[in-house]
Amino acid sequence: MVFAVALVALGAIGYSYWQGQNAYDSVAEEVFAAPEDLEGTALADLTVDWDRLLAINPDTVGWVYIPGTAVNYPIVHTTDDEKYLTTDFNGQQAWGATYGSIFLSAANAADFSDANNIVYGHHLNNGSMFAAIADFENADQFNAHRTAYILTPQGNFKLRSLSLVHVAADDPLAQTAFATEGELASYIQDKVDRSVVAVSDAPAAADIAHLFAFATCDNLPSDGRFVLFSYLEESTVAGVAAVGGTDAAVDPEAAAAVDDASKEVAA
Repeated sequence: MVFAVALVALGAIGYSYWQGQNAYDSVAEEVFAAPEDLEGTALADLTVDWDRLLAINPDTVGWVYIPGTAVNYPIVHTTDDEKYLTTDFNGQQAWGATYGSIFLSAANAADFSDANNIVYGHHLNNGSMFAAIADFENADQFNAHRTAYILTPQGNFKLRSLSLVHVAADDPLAQTAFATEGELASYIQDKVDRSVVAVSDAPAAADIAHLFAFATCDNLPSDGRFVLFSYLEESTVAGVAAVGGTDAAVDPEAAAAVDDASKEVAA
């Protein structure tokens, strides 16, 4: 009887995984088609059907795509980071395997204009959501997937990874604003120094004004987190410059709102 119950439970979880990913695949087919010649396509020409996405979920603020991985999802944003831990993009909560959604931290501005933009996603055992980020602990996997894209209604971002850190759940990584350029540079250099994968071609920390962090669980008994840090390589968003340019990412007023202890990296 115990064995039978276990089989039923596993079957239900497996169905939940299938149902959850199928829902996201259906959305992706409707709103975003990655071009075959991605490298030969101008960043501005990558398009998403924002009207369709916003009709499904008005909390939509962007789309994240990492070529060669399963990461191809809408990004949502609210004032409550707990909501989308268990609620999928269609507003559903599944029993068993909890898909949730990819979401931008509530501490961030919805237009990705902060110095550090933190995006969270679950690490699911079927390889979906942000599971690929945990796989980047392997240097070959990391180096094969250095490029990521965040597309928004305001314009598009092309990112290049510079660090993967593996930390405890309570590590104070989730800082979104910085009082000075030096404080931001020190934060970035710390992440480069702590990376579990060596990166030889990263720009100087002082040259990076706009950072993106993708966080997920490690699914290990220690209950840690993998956080992938990427810098802005190219941008079509007005007022937001890539490496070598300038922008308003360092905002003293916003920095004053950040707790001295920062925030814990959430699941």
